[in-house]
Amino acid sequence: MRAAVSCVGLLVSLLLRPAWALETLVAHYGDIIKIPCNRGAPKPANLIFTKWKYDKSGGNTGDLVKIKDSNITVMATDEYQGRVSIAPDFSLLISSAALGDQRKFTCMRASADDIFEYPVHVQVLKPPSVVEILYWPTRLDTGKLTQVGECSAKEANPAANITWYKNDQVLVADGKEVIIITSVNKHHETGLSSTSSILRYSASKRDVDANFTCRASNLTSAPVSFLITYPPQKVTLHVTPSGPLKEGDNVTLRCSADGNPPPSRYIIHLKNQEVMVEDSYTLTMVKRSHSGEYHCSPADNSSLLDSQTLEVLYLDISLNPSGRVDRTTGSSLAVLLQTNASGEPTVSWTKNKARLTAEPQFDQLKFSDSGLYECEVAIEGLIRRSSFILDVQGPPVIRSVDENQEIGGKHKNLSCEVEGSPKPSIQWSVNGTKVEEITHADGRVTQTLTLIPKENLTVTCFVKNHLGQEARSIDVSSVLIDGADGMTNQGPREHSNAQRQAVGAVVGLILCALTLAVIYWIYWTKSSQGSWRTGENGTTEEKRKLEEEQKAKV
Repeated sequence: MRAAVSCVGLLVSLLLRPAWALETLVAHYGDIIKIPCNRGAPKPANLIFTKWKYDKSGGNTGDLVKIKDSNITVMATDEYQGRVSIAPDFSLLISSAALGDQRKFTCMRASADDIFEYPVHVQVLKPPSVVEILYWPTRLDTGKLTQVGECSAKEANPAANITWYKNDQVLVADGKEVIIITSVNKHHETGLSSTSSILRYSASKRDVDANFTCRASNLTSAPVSFLITYPPQKVTLHVTPSGPLKEGDNVTLRCSADGNPPPSRYIIHLKNQEVMVEDSYTLTMVKRSHSGEYHCSPADNSSLLDSQTLEVLYLDISLNPSGRVDRTTGSSLAVLLQTNASGEPTVSWTKNKARLTAEPQFDQLKFSDSGLYECEVAIEGLIRRSSFILDVQGPPVIRSVDENQEIGGKHKNLSCEVEGSPKPSIQWSVNGTKVEEITHADGRVTQTLTLIPKENLTVTCFVKNHLGQEARSIDVSSVLIDGADGMTNQGPREHSNAQRQAVGAVVGLILCALTLAVIYWIYWTKSSQGSWRTGENGTTEEKRKLEEEQKAKV
């Protein structure tokens, strides 16, 4: 009777005790599920037994394990047979977690005073076995809604949520340019879910080299990229070289467009024809007739074109005279330079490579006008040159004959400066110790004669060519020296005394002549009045004889 009363009391207290809060324990698919009893709290002192049970479908429960004292009795059947065990702390261990283990497990503890139940709900999670993009195309056309691919996240629990990314930026469906269609299939045996997400996308030129990926449960697929194709919207005609063109250059016309892929053929519209090329056409040795407008367009779209204007620079010159020009001194020569150019040219002149300040004009030619005359005409890198050689010819002309005594007085240098063309020959009337000749840039010739005059000389310079000749003389005083033949150089004092003696002799001769002239004049006066003895006039014969006598004396 007492036992029956205790049992009834236990049932009443169990029914009146408030329900224990349901906990959720997360387990991973395939792992061991460990479910602690009463969150791992120590067992009560008057514990009679502990039992684990689980909820079956249909509202029934099933027993798994019972522990009394140190005896453990496994009562599991069905899918838990051979899968359950007890840990030392009375936790329930379930091997090979499966989706069928997602249910409520209850730890029941019975003591002499009370019965306690600690329910735990188990949730089994499984990430997808693989996340990948399937069935992607090789190219996407801009402006066209195209299926980019199908992202598959297989065998997951719960079903995986798939997110699409472009260059690591989330793609959000807008129903126009981005459409995402998602579906989930559950395996009838394992209960695992496979999620499929199809992305349809309208690409633009900005998507060139873009990477598309999808992610699910922290797993990311391998990236895929596409050839983004779009028709050309702009065509460009390039001209190489890009600078000014001149006659004789080679010019390449290159056509390009922004389409992807670019057009494989272009039409280049020349001045009088159309040429189909892959991308370029070269004009060789261009002429002024190539100047004009050129166009290019894709072969399949003639309405899309670009144009460039070519201007070929040209320069023609005509110089009169040219070649070799022979003229005589005193004559005139007209120089005429004519140009025909695509612009205003610059003209420069040189004579014998030295720059001139103006175009040469010759009203009265001189020997010094002879030389090589060159003109250079330029316009924007185009250069033309022409030249003539002027040879002014005439009989030789002696410009100067000079004397120069060397320091020390031993030698004298005579120089004869001559102009003439053809080049004249130069000769001296005396021989010297050395002859040197220098030809100057302006056509002058100077010849120097070195000599030692031992007496006063008159030296003549003779010049001659086939057009004429000329001579000029110079008086050269002697150089008084004593040399190795017994003579010695006079000093400065001796040379001065000799000069004074010579001057004195000349003065004496002059005074003597004046005296004789006075005497003659007196005699002549008396004779004109008659005989000095008779007072009569002398005869003509007497006068003549007297004059001859006076002259002889002088």
